[in-house]
Amino acid sequence: MNPESAPAFLPHRLLEITGGDTALFDDLMSEFRENLPAYAAELRAAKDRTGWKAAAHRLKGAAQAIGAEAIGAIALLAELSAPGDSALLARLDAEIMRFSSF
Repeated sequence: MNPESAPAFLPHRLLEITGGDTALFDDLMSEFRENLPAYAAELRAAKDRTGWKAAAHRLKGAAQAIGAEAIGAIALLAELSAPGDSALLARLDAEIMRFSSF
């Protein structure tokens, strides 16, 4: 999926996972928001292909699990790109800002 065309957030995905439990929904959203800076920092800190790919994969999985589609799409691109891709990291920063409005 192209990050530019991906929605920032698909709440129905998280509602499906939680079985409609809004308290669990809120808890999972809070947890993802709290961990998102660490996921991004881990990606930035990766110096080799193995570390970069592993960090991107963790970010992708977490983002896709809750419906943060654009962040997941960027993480997928990161899995396939070279470590330290500054343009991709800038896109990730912008997408994190967009996601923070939810």
